[in-house]
Amino acid sequence: MKLWVFVISLTICCLAARTSGAQQVDFVFDEILEAGDLELPYKLNLGLSATAPTRVGVDALLDLREVQKIIPERLADNALVDGCGMQVTLNDLSILADEDTISLDSLLGITRFDCGRISRQDFRRGDELGSFSAQLSTVVSVELRDNCAYLKLPDLTLSGPESTKDRLLQENTLSEVKNFLLAAIDLVLSETPLCPELPAELASLDPIYEKGGPREIGDGGLGVLLSGSIDVAPSTIIDMLLVLQREKVIPAPP
Repeated sequence: MKLWVFVISLTICCLAARTSGAQQVDFVFDEILEAGDLELPYKLNLGLSATAPTRVGVDALLDLREVQKIIPERLADNALVDGCGMQVTLNDLSILADEDTISLDSLLGITRFDCGRISRQDFRRGDELGSFSAQLSTVVSVELRDNCAYLKLPDLTLSGPESTKDRLLQENTLSEVKNFLLAAIDLVLSETPLCPELPAELASLDPIYEKGGPREIGDGGLGVLLSGSIDVAPSTIIDMLLVLQREKVIPAPP
């Protein structure tokens, strides 16, 4: 057992050689988030640090700034809701991180249509009844489940123009739009978890994430931080040493 403690200590000390401070080393990997037919690139910053003789702490920072840039461009003027009696488009979407909070704001274009039944099961969109803009604002939360981070939208706020406010409230238009959006967004987010995948050479580390949440990167940059630990078994230590040798952090065996 003392031999493995010594090897662990040696490994962690070598890890420290990659940083200027404490016993920690950082790796950066390129990842892809698949959202429907979109492939969204992001970076995984993996930090390993000494926490105990047989455990290594792990922080996985998902740098989503490229996703933050691409999503508003791809969703601009696209219909989030396109039903028989209503169409909702997303305009001027803004996603910002502020410390441990993610805020989302957008201007929605909402158009109502006459919708008539043409058979027992089918409907046909008729004439446009009117259109207006509404302001959407919400805060995105993060739920950690099965070692993955799920973005969640607990609620959202919609506000329409004062000139049509009374009519909109009477028709329950904003309430209807809100329900549609919450259901549609929840479906997309539930099918798009953020699951950090380590490259093959580090796969045996098998970190267990115990908590996670939003994290601002730079000025308003979108990030998600997952924190946990690794149980340092002998096979894991060997894999870590091989990676460190490959990265030239420690010398190769003679």
